[in-house]
Amino acid sequence: MATLSASAPSVPSALVAPRRRTLADLFVPVATALPLLAIAVLLCLPPFVLHPLLDAADSAAWLNATPAEAHQYSDETVDQLVFGPGTFEITGPGGAPLYDAAEASHMRDARALLYAFLGLALVCLLALAVAARRAGDRRRFWRGVGRGGAGLTVGVVVLGAVAIVAFEPAFELFHRIFFPGGNWSFDATTEHLVQLYPLDFWQDVSGVVGVIAAVLGAATWIIARRRAARIDARAVQP
Repeated sequence: MATLSASAPSVPSALVAPRRRTLADLFVPVATALPLLAIAVLLCLPPFVLHPLLDAADSAAWLNATPAEAHQYSDETVDQLVFGPGTFEITGPGGAPLYDAAEASHMRDARALLYAFLGLALVCLLALAVAARRAGDRRRFWRGVGRGGAGLTVGVVVLGAVAIVAFEPAFELFHRIFFPGGNWSFDATTEHLVQLYPLDFWQDVSGVVGVIAAVLGAATWIIARRRAARIDARAVQP
């Protein structure tokens, strides 16, 4: 008696039930979002971005200086913040030091925080590149990248909404968390750091960082979804 046998048809990988989430599924979105946020921060440091924000915040008036002088002080500050040496020994109005000991100490702490953040972002970017090369399920990898971009955009929008109504408390909370030593509260009537960079400046620059980060996140989400869709399309082709 003849027997009939048939092998089960192969099922495209795109139609297989999704596997349980793993630690890698959490890592890929986070490793995507952090470098995008770091890029947004770096894009706000050039003079052509900061100078208009300084002018909008009336930094020159706070310092009793000209706009050109305020721009110069900021350029020297950012140069030391990013490239060093990090002493923040800058000549200010009348030839006196721009920053006192407490202000210079705070800026050194800010420099250490910036480098730690950029270093973490770089590590995430390198790890993401390795994960991309080793990903067995590339569709799943790109969906993780897309979640990272979308999560960054949503997070920025939520934080932006909070900042609109409570920027000053949020700004203070940030400093209490990342500068627990307490060397972040200065007198705006006498100390140049908060005159050069008043609260209005930080509100504006935070908005610019947020907009850039949201755009980068949305663009990453779109690109990642398209890559995943292409993989799906190839998987269902006979």
